[in-house]
Amino acid sequence: MGSDRLIGAKHSDYEDIIRQIKDVISARIVTDETGEITEVHVLAGSSRSPKQVVRDIESAFMAQFGIAVDHKKISVAQMQDEDEPRPTSEVRPKLVSVTVLSGGRTTEARVQLEIAGEIYEGTASGPSTSNNKLRLISHAAVLALESFLKGTCNLVTEDITVITLARRQAIAASISLVTNIGEERLIGAAFLNHDEREAAVKATLAAVNRRMALLLSE
Repeated sequence: MGSDRLIGAKHSDYEDIIRQIKDVISARIVTDETGEITEVHVLAGSSRSPKQVVRDIESAFMAQFGIAVDHKKISVAQMQDEDEPRPTSEVRPKLVSVTVLSGGRTTEARVQLEIAGEIYEGTASGPSTSNNKLRLISHAAVLALESFLKGTCNLVTEDITVITLARRQAIAASISLVTNIGEERLIGAAFLNHDEREAAVKATLAAVNRRMALLLSE
């Protein structure tokens, strides 16, 4: 089996191969000083599962370049399509409201979600910095989700940031899911249309939504 070291071509050439895969919107490869792949970040649509996208990336790299990429190095964030119909059996949180109040050095974020016909609320507070505001909003959203999940798991916002995608701004969130069987890192993204607060919640939900059904069955 080939190694996962990039040889010859530029990063962009390898990333172009990933972008040709069905449902992939964008891709970025990170390597160390020897050229070995350390991370592959992919943003994809929601019509296919992340596992399908990862398998296609592994197959494409092996077929095109003879490179074996460890699937653990590939992270897939799914861009939520609000117009896409959802199976009625799935539980999908809906954003009701997001409120951010700043006073002095402290900011408080309050998020309300509608889940299965009920309203769940999460509140988070912390220092008033521009970077921390998005994190507090995301944290409030995961606290609302935890309230619905009733101790099934813990959710932690590891990182949330504004990115540029196809000349548009979007917010990407990295969420850690902790259950009795271990930890899993989830990522999601949402385009920033008018309100960064709303986009921060939607990015958080996009990360967690694909795991909701499984969490409820555990």
